[in-house]
Amino acid sequence: MKAYWIRMLRMLLLFGAAAFAVRTVCSRLTNNSFRARNIVAQRITHEIEVWLEGADPSQADADTVIGQVFTARRAEWDGLYGAENSPDTVHLMLFGQENGMKMYGGSDVQVCGIYAGETMIGIAEYRFSGNVQDHMRTAVDICIGLCALFLLGYGLYLYKILAEPFHRLSDYPERLSKGMITEKLPDSENPFFGQYVWGINMLSDKLEHDRQVQQHSMIEREQFVTTLVHGIKTPAANIKLLSEAIATGLYDPEGKINEKDAELADQIGQQADEIEAIISRVVKESTTAVFDYDPDAKPFYRSEIVRFLDDEYANRLKVSRIPLTVEYEGNPMVRSDFDGICRILRQLMDNAIKYGDGTGITVRLTKNEEGHFITVSNRGEPLPEGEVHFVFNSLWRGSNAAGIKGSGIGLYEARLIAKKLGGDIRMQTAAHETAVTLFLPDGAVI
Repeated sequence: MKAYWIRMLRMLLLFGAAAFAVRTVCSRLTNNSFRARNIVAQRITHEIEVWLEGADPSQADADTVIGQVFTARRAEWDGLYGAENSPDTVHLMLFGQENGMKMYGGSDVQVCGIYAGETMIGIAEYRFSGNVQDHMRTAVDICIGLCALFLLGYGLYLYKILAEPFHRLSDYPERLSKGMITEKLPDSENPFFGQYVWGINMLSDKLEHDRQVQQHSMIEREQFVTTLVHGIKTPAANIKLLSEAIATGLYDPEGKINEKDAELADQIGQQADEIEAIISRVVKESTTAVFDYDPDAKPFYRSEIVRFLDDEYANRLKVSRIPLTVEYEGNPMVRSDFDGICRILRQLMDNAIKYGDGTGITVRLTKNEEGHFITVSNRGEPLPEGEVHFVFNSLWRGSNAAGIKGSGIGLYEARLIAKKLGGDIRMQTAAHETAVTLFLPDGAVI
């Protein structure tokens, strides 16, 4: 904000300087114009006095005097004082004559007395074609035009450094909160957004770190629960079998069923059934607790998916020198949850980058009467065919994951999202190629 107020102060100072300059220029133009016109009027008046010297004013012909002194010498006056300062017309009124000359004053009219010695014998009126205020108006108009151009340029400058970057960054925090961001904001030298970009990137790193810590905790929790469940499941099953054996008199020396023992064994069996139910519930909760997602279906166009891929992966893959090809035809409407689709695509793209050989990633978007299909394929050594069936299981990692960071949760979550969207995900492998296809039904999520 400090930089913003400094710029505003500079702009105000610039306007103040411009106003002072206009005032000075207009004042000088006005003074120079009045001075020049006064000089030329006095000079012509003097010539009239010389021409009338010794003549009877009441008998002199005013038109002849003006013709000799002004009209015939018009080019001379224009050359000496400039056409803009020379009078347009000159009227002469000599005392003792009635020539009907109308007397009036103004900035474009000057009146001078005609003297013969100390006696005033007439009046000369000089009318100028342009008002001296025209120069001031012209200067003001030019100043206003320059100020308008300056304001337009400054507005474009503010749009470039404020509005346009803010428009690009406005949806970043929301996308970051939804886990849709893979590409960090580029470093900016913009004085208004440099600190913001730095803070957002730090927040992105922190959220990613927290997400990894959370995943690690979830993995350890699920592994602990799985170990505990399996450790309890076998003794519970044995207890149930023993209770059934007691209830049937299997351990009685005579093979007879003791009613009290049978009743007690039945109660033990019921407790074992409750233990098994608890085990099943814990197993189910331990897998579903890793993932939390509620779809929000809204219609949007396929081009938004293409734009997401371009915004999030174009620069990242360009730096990594991995070619990205997005193939699609048309721009049909998709009725589904855009955020959920982006979460799935993020996982598929990250896997394509991690497990591919770097020779290229292809994304194909197609549609038929059943729905929409988004296929992400990459070249590289694929999973063995026998492992493809397990790739969407929780905490499962393939034999090609050695030395590659991962948790075994990504594809599991992606498939759960797809299921909630009414679709599914399938993986297909071929020679040196892996393709994962997301299917979305042609309709809103129920």
